[in-house]
Amino acid sequence: MARKKSSEGAPAQAAAPTEAVIPDDSVVYLDSALDIQHIEKVAAGLRERLAGSGALTIDLSRVSNVDTAGVQLLLAFCNEAPGRGVSLEFRGQTAALTQALAVLGLQGQIPAAASHATR
Repeated sequence: MARKKSSEGAPAQAAAPTEAVIPDDSVVYLDSALDIQHIEKVAAGLRERLAGSGALTIDLSRVSNVDTAGVQLLLAFCNEAPGRGVSLEFRGQTAALTQALAVLGLQGQIPAAASHATR
């Protein structure tokens, strides 16, 4: 019977990691390009996520190319989220975004912790 119990226990242990990798719907991961060429696609995806209420985190850690349109989009969503009942948070600010904000004189306008990525 001891063998039976250990084999019964194995499937339960195997199921735990599967549950741990379920994606979190409250986090949006932006791809590397946050620029005028990709802004419509990014904006559409973000608008869809703002349709619901609750909390939303935008992960910026993959963003390696940012232009004025990208910064403008992020700031617009900062302003729009509270009116839609969404608590918005940013994380993973990359060097590219930090530089774009500095060039535009908008340092500190997108409150995000710096990413560990060095770009």
